[in-house]
Amino acid sequence: MKSTLVVSYLPSGADSVSKKLLDRFLEKSQGKTTVVHRDLLKAHPPVFDEFSLAAYRARNYGGQKLSEPQAKALQPFDALIKEIKAADHVVFAFPMHNFSLPGVVKTYIDAVFFHGELFQYTATGPQGLLNKTKTAILYASGGAYEPGNPYNVVPPVLDIDLGFVGVAEKRYINAGGTLGAPEVMKKNLETAQNDVDKLVADWFA
Repeated sequence: MKSTLVVSYLPSGADSVSKKLLDRFLEKSQGKTTVVHRDLLKAHPPVFDEFSLAAYRARNYGGQKLSEPQAKALQPFDALIKEIKAADHVVFAFPMHNFSLPGVVKTYIDAVFFHGELFQYTATGPQGLLNKTKTAILYASGGAYEPGNPYNVVPPVLDIDLGFVGVAEKRYINAGGTLGAPEVMKKNLETAQNDVDKLVADWFA
């Protein structure tokens, strides 16, 4: 059975529109995939300090054997990297904050994008190593944005980040208009939930 890593940040709790999309995914995919849930609200990803960054550079760029304290400093990063590399599918679920990714989601990306793990540099340039991983991004936004709207920064940012590590399939499902008229939000949510159903059908047929 294929495995799915869910990376979520849902600070609005039960009222979260992004959570409604994730709940739909989990309901429709039940029994079709094993799920590991990385809840960034409960456990924040690690952030580099001077010591851990130096250890990363020494090991992943310099090929050096680490001391015990250096290896220990990288353990929180390595655990997240092992988790994402083991997944066949990765689902991100979060709200758009200030037209972009919530800070903790970007922190997670920074914590796993390790040279020699998710990407490497070759004689012909950078090479992504997550070539077999499929991703979906489930997110809500206060405004309702048509494709290409410059205020909808989530897709272009993640196209660059995920593309750099080799991810070919990136599916964006947006429930927009959470700050607008209730009837508009209801319609947009229903459309997004239908898109989630199609995603599950495509991934786990």
